[in-house]
Amino acid sequence: MEFRLCCDLESLDMARSGVIWGGVWIEVDGNPFPEVRWNDMLVAFTSDLVEVIASIVPGAAHSGRIRFYDGPFWIMVDRSAPGKLVVRQGEGAGEKGQAHLPADAVVQGVRLAASALLDACRMRQWADNLDVVRLARALELLDRQNGRAV
Repeated sequence: MEFRLCCDLESLDMARSGVIWGGVWIEVDGNPFPEVRWNDMLVAFTSDLVEVIASIVPGAAHSGRIRFYDGPFWIMVDRSAPGKLVVRQGEGAGEKGQAHLPADAVVQGVRLAASALLDACRMRQWADNLDVVRLARALELLDRQNGRAV
């Protein structure tokens, strides 16, 4: 099974409030959730996901739930066994699907997309935005947890 965090970098837009919106969704084996180009608080959602992954993979936490900011959709990530994660997708109180995935594949998929998003925000001169700062810190933590140079 394959996991991807998808960030539509062309759709990035900053509201007057400083919130950065854009298309964000996940794909498990090519199946999008909640849907392709789901418009949401892209940087805030991605930061939430990176923070959860950074806490689960090294074993500091057993699971974490990430809500999309718009709509009733959520993702739950559970550490099921060493090197394995379960990614559950849900809407409201109901689960819509789940996948058992290698932790390395999830970490790599999240890291690559989040890094590209961070670069895109910096190119737009948004590096001092609070959500962008939070994303940068979450990526640094993820890299430290996985033994990468920061």
